[in-house]
Amino acid sequence: MTQLDQLGAAWRALAEQGVVVPQDELVDALRARLGTSTRVSDLALAIACECRDPAALALFERTHLAMVRRALGKLKINPAIIDDVLGWMRFELFVRPAPALITTYTGRGDLASWTRAIGVHEAVKRARRARREVSPDLAPELPVPAPEFVAMRGAFGPAFTRALSSAFAGLEMSERTLLRQYFLDGLTIDVLAELYQIHRATAARHVASARQRLVDRVRATLKQELRLGDESVDEIITLSNLDESLGTLLRRTQ
Repeated sequence: MTQLDQLGAAWRALAEQGVVVPQDELVDALRARLGTSTRVSDLALAIACECRDPAALALFERTHLAMVRRALGKLKINPAIIDDVLGWMRFELFVRPAPALITTYTGRGDLASWTRAIGVHEAVKRARRARREVSPDLAPELPVPAPEFVAMRGAFGPAFTRALSSAFAGLEMSERTLLRQYFLDGLTIDVLAELYQIHRATAARHVASARQRLVDRVRATLKQELRLGDESVDEIITLSNLDESLGTLLRRTQ
């Protein structure tokens, strides 16, 4: 099937669903955005939604947004949060001032996975934020930093912070994204597996690998800057609580 045949087939498939975007308009928009691995039918629906075609929006609602609702239900997300997220998605995808989020879909990946990733990420972020609220009655039970932790952060805190920031900036973009999702947004291994459509063991390995690369970079920087041995540097990293410090760094730079 030629590219022109694919474009025509995509238009006819939408027309059968009641979408009334003119064929020439849709085909021209598709041609302008086609890539080497574009999913033509998915991109056609996205473009029709950009045009605010009622039938296209209804089709997106009963397929992709319904799929997001099912995915969030499987993750045991609070129903109220699910409803809020779906409302947020409708606004961000189709209503917000230009550019609407749907215009960022390139067609180089599955539209269902792209939509699910947006919904899962936002829902887990909101659920995580809700869990961070701590009652004042629980304040006496919160942990108190050990004296050696306070002393270590006072002595080597600036050097550690610089090393951590530099190490994070030096990672691959995919690694930085993964660490943000895990340490800042609070996405669990199960959620990441669902988000990337991979086995949970694979998701766990990816997180562990990205974290280890970060630790190795921090260790190398501290050894060079502080002129300390492996044991002393490892003690600094341990007492500085790398995971907590990374979360602080990410919140400060988001």
